Amino acid sequence: MIKAVLFDMDGVLVDSEDLSIEIGIKFFKEKGYEIKKENFLNHLGTGMNDFVLGAAGEIGASVSVKEADGFYKNVYESEAGRKKIAMPYAKDVVTAFKNAGIKIAVCSSAQEWKVNANIKAIGLEPSFFDLVVNESFIKRNKSFPDIYLLSAALLGVDRNDAIIIEDSPGGVKAGLNASIRTVALTTTMKNEEAENSGCDRVIKDIAELKDIKTAKELEDYLFSSRDEDVLYGANYIKASKGDIRPEVINNCIRMALKAREAAYAPYSNYKVGAAVLSANSGKIYTGSNIENSSFGGTICAERNAITTALTSENGLIGVDLLVVASSDWPPAPPCALCLQVLSEFSKEDTKVILVDLEGHREDYLFKDLLPHPFIFPTSRK
Repeated sequence: MIKAVLFDMDGVLVDSEDLSIEIGIKFFKEKGYEIKKENFLNHLGTGMNDFVLGAAGEIGASVSVKEADGFYKNVYESEAGRKKIAMPYAKDVVTAFKNAGIKIAVCSSAQEWKVNANIKAIGLEPSFFDLVVNESFIKRNKSFPDIYLLSAALLGVDRNDAIIIEDSPGGVKAGLNASIRTVALTTTMKNEEAENSGCDRVIKDIAELKDIKTAKELEDYLFSSRDEDVLYGANYIKASKGDIRPEVINNCIRMALKAREAAYAPYSNYKVGAAVLSANSGKIYTGSNIENSSFGGTICAERNAITTALTSENGLIGVDLLVVASSDWPPAPPCALCLQVLSEFSKEDTKVILVDLEGHREDYLFKDLLPHPFIFPTSRK
């Protein structure tokens, strides 16, 4: 269940990005440079340094970040309130979440003065939030995961119990790198870009959450549409409705490939990563193979991922999707022992995707790989 929501600021709670770009264009013009809005777009949400120097690099300009910062601060503070930059329903959404007992945090790559100005533009004070983090808290800004990992730690919540709401490619990447479920808004990104970002859910804007009153409603709205018990192997689990969203599949593939990099395979040098998508929670769990000099002690990536999932979800899980990543082509399927273990938690039509390092993939159903698993007959009722 969701215990904390980590909000990016610009493009999520306030619509300040046009104002920021407008000020940036004015600054460059004062320095004798012609610059366009498009030159700033790839540098939104990653801090003042990249916003200024990234845009400058696109046109071959040489400017001072310190000068830009002073110029920006003076203009922004006077314009933010006047231009009414708060996103529609932003105040209502964060207030409803707080009243529901969900911890709320602002996690912005901007400077403290700007974050505070934006919060006041919403009609709130910084003290209203359980946590407000700005760029001074971290050394590495988005797209590194540091700001979100730090925020979850300071709030005292497990990453599995937090979600991130972001609107920029760099911010979404930061959320994914933190292994925290990330919701992408299409306030800044185009819908296709958001869908392909690897995020866990795409929504239009923050106003889409205005009617949410409880943590369960938020969880169900974003990640679940489950209302019917379905037999997954030997266990009844609340079933998913419809196909798995493309962005979730892409995220599972990305996480399996990343897990492969952490494999311990000093004897065979054959690294495997796996990711399983939980039917219970919509969360993704990963594992990598761990070899042992006593070969019988080796643990496969698939079983490693299942163990992590079971531990995290109190000993019961249904698998909606399994991804296995290896360097082979055709890519390596799970071994027979892993398939037998997985059969306890999978349906016949659980999706299995095998991928290699070049992005090639083969898709199967679980029954294609293990048509007749052994499960105690009494568990099949």
